[in-house]
Amino acid sequence: MKTGEMGERDFLAKVSSLVNKPQSAVLGFDEDASDIPISDKNNLVINVDTFVRKTDWLPGMTPAQVGRKTAVMALSDLAAKGVKPQATMLSLCVPQDYDVEDASELIRGFSQFGLKSGVPYLGGDIGMCDDVVLTGVALGTAPPQEIVLRNSAKENDIVAVTGYFGFTSVAFEILIRGLQADSELHKEALTAAYRPEIDLEFVAALKKIEAVTASMDSSDGLGITLHTIARLSGCGVLIENLPVLPEVEFFCRDNKMSTMKMVMQGGEEFLLVLTIPPEKYTAALDIAKKKKLTLNRIGFITKERQVVWESKEESLSIPFTGYDNFKEWA
Repeated sequence: MKTGEMGERDFLAKVSSLVNKPQSAVLGFDEDASDIPISDKNNLVINVDTFVRKTDWLPGMTPAQVGRKTAVMALSDLAAKGVKPQATMLSLCVPQDYDVEDASELIRGFSQFGLKSGVPYLGGDIGMCDDVVLTGVALGTAPPQEIVLRNSAKENDIVAVTGYFGFTSVAFEILIRGLQADSELHKEALTAAYRPEIDLEFVAALKKIEAVTASMDSSDGLGITLHTIARLSGCGVLIENLPVLPEVEFFCRDNKMSTMKMVMQGGEEFLLVLTIPPEKYTAALDIAKKKKLTLNRIGFITKERQVVWESKEESLSIPFTGYDNFKEWA
């Protein structure tokens, strides 16, 4: 069987037995990031993510934007765990005939995103290959008891997200399929795809007041994220409100596309998906407001092991489908 036939998640399950978890580490194989105890009080948390030109470089992206996005990819999982990033590193592989200025811009974009957030770029490695491949590494520290996991959602917790979904899906339709959108949506969609934003401190602030039980970024798609939290926590999710703005709904309607699919099966959005105790939700909203973040309540955790969307008219099961690194969009 080929990797493209098996898919990313089945392959990861196949190799999971090869992964060794250090004694006293808190992050398991399903957490994307990993941790190593470095003292009695702190663990070092590490995340690695790769950007490949052939599959990830959207039409119109500049090299600096590619570098910047690679930094976001690496730092996003640390932010979702409430871990303070301390530094980043980058491995850059390019063809022998790649333009020197473009290669420099890749590194500049990666470095500057960290610097504006007080996260220094330390350097890394350079190699030659047939494609352009950036592998970003993010390192941070946190007391083990303050690292927010994916498997700790509790029944009746509120499920909330830090924004609205569908903009990157719209961008893919514009850039890859050539669909048209009104000027404002076109601008918002391309900004979401080219320059995703993350807040590195929001989850940590929630954890300080015990206002978050589980957290995960949505880079693989909202549907996969909800399923992952539910599966690891041994619970279910009931979605009552789709986190989508009218302009995306209009785009879907005009192009005879499923809004549910655009919201749930998109990806590359890097919004946070959080489970919050009901009694802490007002406090979480206050923190979001101070940080000028949007926090949308979309549903709640249930004891039934299923992920569904319910409206007044119907109940739909949300599929475990989204981006697959071995299959691209599955």
